[in-house]
Amino acid sequence: MSKEYTMGLAFGILTALIIFLIVRKFSRKNIKGQFDERQELVRGRGYKYACFTLLALVTLDLLIESLGVYERLAVTRELALFFMILVCVMVYALYCIRNDSYFGVGTDARTYRAVMWVVIVCNAFSGIAGLRKGAVVEGKLLFGPCASLLFCIAFCIIMITLAVKGRRSAEEAEDEI
Repeated sequence: MSKEYTMGLAFGILTALIIFLIVRKFSRKNIKGQFDERQELVRGRGYKYACFTLLALVTLDLLIESLGVYERLAVTRELALFFMILVCVMVYALYCIRNDSYFGVGTDARTYRAVMWVVIVCNAFSGIAGLRKGAVVEGKLLFGPCASLLFCIAFCIIMITLAVKGRRSAEEAEDEI
């Protein structure tokens, strides 16, 4: 393990610990709220759709691997598997957001969003730093910097979806008045 990698890992763990302590100290409400029965049902359906998505993507991965296509692709299999996991997380998150089940009752959404933005920014810096050092080896995209950027993009999509859903809900509330 290289010295830079060890220092980066230690810095990441220390940063996560500091963020956790800050959020815990300044949060007036719990980040994790309680979910009502309707939300639990929606979340269950979201898990089901994410699971079926994962089954389809793993089947596709096995087919690609058995045909030897990964040798010709510009991505490593590790990065492809990480992408599949992110797609499943996105299916679950976007389904729950669409059906008003992403945040539980009593959840402090502002604190949650602030933590997500910090995670996005940290991953963006990590990914950009990795790209500067080189993200391609032997014609294949490396896992580290590309995974950070994929993670950043996925969480940006979640944050944009939350913002759009919040705006639509506010407009619907105004129309009712």
